[in-house]
Amino acid sequence: MVRPVQRGGLYANVRRGVVACIAVVGTIVAWFAVTAALAGASPDRSVTGVEKAAQTFARIEGLSRYRQSDWGYSVLDQKTGRVLLAQNQQKMFDPGSTMKIYSVSTGLRMYGPNYRFRTPVYRQGTVAGGTLTGNLVLVASGDLTFGLREQRNGTLYYENVPKADQSYADELPGAVEPPGNPLAALVELAAKVRASGITRVNGNVVIDDRLFTAYAGFPDGLIAPMWVNENLIDLLLTPTFVGQRATLNWRPMTASYTVTNRVTTVGADKTTSINVTEPTPGRLLVSGQIAAHSSPVLRVWEVDRPSEFARTAFIEALQRAGVTVTAPATGANPTALLPRKGSYRQSDLIGEHVSLPMSQYAKLILKVSYNRGADLMVCLAAVKVGSTNCLTGLGDAELKTAVSLGVSRTRLFPQDGAGSDDQGRSTPLALATFLRRVATTSYGNTLFHALPVLGRDGTLADVFPKSPAAGHAQIKTGNRVVGTPAGQILVLGNSLAGYVQTKSGRRIVLMIAVGNVPISTAEAFLNVVNDQARMVIAIQQDL
Repeated sequence: MVRPVQRGGLYANVRRGVVACIAVVGTIVAWFAVTAALAGASPDRSVTGVEKAAQTFARIEGLSRYRQSDWGYSVLDQKTGRVLLAQNQQKMFDPGSTMKIYSVSTGLRMYGPNYRFRTPVYRQGTVAGGTLTGNLVLVASGDLTFGLREQRNGTLYYENVPKADQSYADELPGAVEPPGNPLAALVELAAKVRASGITRVNGNVVIDDRLFTAYAGFPDGLIAPMWVNENLIDLLLTPTFVGQRATLNWRPMTASYTVTNRVTTVGADKTTSINVTEPTPGRLLVSGQIAAHSSPVLRVWEVDRPSEFARTAFIEALQRAGVTVTAPATGANPTALLPRKGSYRQSDLIGEHVSLPMSQYAKLILKVSYNRGADLMVCLAAVKVGSTNCLTGLGDAELKTAVSLGVSRTRLFPQDGAGSDDQGRSTPLALATFLRRVATTSYGNTLFHALPVLGRDGTLADVFPKSPAAGHAQIKTGNRVVGTPAGQILVLGNSLAGYVQTKSGRRIVLMIAVGNVPISTAEAFLNVVNDQARMVIAIQQDL
């Protein structure tokens, strides 16, 4: 069975009557169409750069739309730690996806930027005449992409706006499937089984998913040790002729699911509306309408039994590689057949898939604000401290990482890795201090280059590439927006955090947040976005 993907963190959390376009004006357009913001006021040579930036900040804070709101920011000189600008820097804010800085940094600290996930396959039993009498065991390693995004140049593919990551396909227009075969790693491992001389498995295939206990308590969906196509079913719809069925392509195609297409092509002036449900286990129903002449539309469905899904896909890959498996391809993952944890022998190793370095995963998660990827960092951190409970990763790993870098325990309250839980809190000073201190660590440079770059890549790729600030601000953004049954909309928090290289040559670290901003329409959210843009431009130009 599967469940719809839930979202939060970077993009607005749309619920209880908030119109869907709020998500669209989230961070992916958080800096878009702000020419006026970049223009700024005429320079006043009678004041210092810090004073000019402070004047810009004060003008923005004093706008009528923030009469009921709270601003907080901490702007520090990275080299000296001197506070250049501050307002409520020790007050708590709902930071949204800027919390990913803490979780990703924790993963980098505990595993190292050069760590590679190794997903092995072992044989359990004896081989004679090409027949394995026993079982094949694939041991899940927590590899998020598991071959999907691996590029020939040694990088993991990620989307740059205006494209959106596939994990946001149900919320944002322009979402795309990552290139490549989502079953590539399983195909590789199946070929290695065949190359070992095994042509028949007279037994079963098992996924060892005991790395940690799969956890569904975070807002963005299930976090598990096993990932195939990032545990999503991609459903790509293309309009045909008015009144006819749309074309539906989906991947990965396995015996785990069937898909029924009931999407009709309507006139080009009509609205596209597509719904995905699971009427019965293993059967997806795609219904609704798609406007003629529109671009293909991607929808996704989250797999809620990843090990069972992976087992079926692996058995099918084995069969295509010329390895017969006597066990049925579908059904439950037979974990009762697993040997004692940690008892695998090197002599039984058939092959393994080796991932790209952890530094590439940090870049993927932060560049596109990958919510479940950030949550996975928490679960993997728990493993490093000897626990199979993902929540252990928050207190015994993420919080400890922050404290070790000078953040007080009373100024950071992580509830998940993605920043999607609205009970999570951080002070601006805590995050600015963290960013300054982490820059001195062995993994600080990796974190720096993993952040989106204004006007260059990730969620900020299309943001004023010709502006004077483009290429000089490495910024993580986040927002949290909610609605009421009465149609009211409230920005719980809108924040940004990262590094700015000023035109004077100074390196700045910052965290800027605003909370409790009532807005009348989804479009009005852009006002909040533009105001924070003015602040960053002031920092880059004036300090």
